[in-house]
Amino acid sequence: MKKELSISLIFYVLLTTVNAQVLRLDSVLSRIEKNNPALLSYTNKINSANEMVNGAKSWMPPMVGTQLGDNPYSFDFSTNTYQLMIFAQQDIPNGKKLVAKENYMKSFATIKGNEYSYWKNQFFAHAKEKYYERYVTEKKIKVLKDNVSLMQNMIKISEKQMATGMGDLGSIYKMKARLADVQSMLIHEENMVKSLTLEMNYLMNADLNQQFSLDTNNLIKDYKNIPMLGSKDALEKRSDIQKMNSEISSMKLNQTLTAMQSKPDYSTRFEHSAVMNGMSTYAVMFSMTIPIVSWSSKGYKSEVKAMDFSIHAMEQDKQSMINMANQMVNMLILELNSEYAEIENYTKNVIPAYKKSFDANLLAYSQNTGDLMKVILAWDDLQMAQMEYLKHLGVLLKAQAEYEREMEIR
Repeated sequence: MKKELSISLIFYVLLTTVNAQVLRLDSVLSRIEKNNPALLSYTNKINSANEMVNGAKSWMPPMVGTQLGDNPYSFDFSTNTYQLMIFAQQDIPNGKKLVAKENYMKSFATIKGNEYSYWKNQFFAHAKEKYYERYVTEKKIKVLKDNVSLMQNMIKISEKQMATGMGDLGSIYKMKARLADVQSMLIHEENMVKSLTLEMNYLMNADLNQQFSLDTNNLIKDYKNIPMLGSKDALEKRSDIQKMNSEISSMKLNQTLTAMQSKPDYSTRFEHSAVMNGMSTYAVMFSMTIPIVSWSSKGYKSEVKAMDFSIHAMEQDKQSMINMANQMVNMLILELNSEYAEIENYTKNVIPAYKKSFDANLLAYSQNTGDLMKVILAWDDLQMAQMEYLKHLGVLLKAQAEYEREMEIR
């Protein structure tokens, strides 16, 4: 019996530990990097691109064949005039073309690596937003629960005063209506926590029903007084800018490969002929292409020029991307500084003032020297201030996640 009780206790402790697991934001990001299938697929894409490089310098396969002929034309094999020929042929590509092709193929793996970094940053930013949103939502739930408890106590006090003929029935009903509104808001926010948890589990490729708590320590980063970016701050290390650089480099390598069509290719052929009851002959042939003739060179020259225009367009797109990124970062810096000031004002001034007003009205009402409507109005003001503070906190954390996305800060 004691053994069964011990086993049950162990299982209970383990179950409680699992259900009560706390996930730090860094842990969420690490699990996304390790388990998200969209990111894991890039490992295979990069390996695939690298495998293509291994075959970049391959040659065309050799060709062998045979030929049966007769001179003069006859099907009379008794004349012994027919001959049998066998041959072997090998096309030999230009070595510089193979090197250019290999370099071009290598660029694909680099682009896939940049894409991996880009999407990892996007997933991280999305996870941060959901983590912060759940953090703010749980704070809202705490405020609402405190308000529910307070409202219920106020209703009890008012109903007791009604029994002594001192209460206000209309104010009690209004208080109960407010209580129902708050309880409805509470249901909405609790469902929001479930939805946000579901999204984070999806990003981590975890059990969608997995429950966990947040580590709320040090979630607000200190990005105060960050210098604004100038027009020359190119943000070259960003993965999307790096991807654009890689695509431009790849296009230039493709242009080099296309220009290599002006180089000749070669071919060699060996033939051996045996005439029945006659002498055997052989022939060795060597040939090369002449791609510089006008009717051949026009095609690849046009492609090279077309790629020039494409490269210029990509460089302009890159500069536009840099300009937009600079603008976005500077706007986020302004927003962060504004929200820091708003939060500090609500924390130090607004909420304490409304709290004192509410406490004074509540004390007066509990001592039968105040009015319930004044208490309700003071409570409304306090709750609105608390919710407005949490709204600014949510905006700050979202701007923080966006800033870290733009600057690719983990």
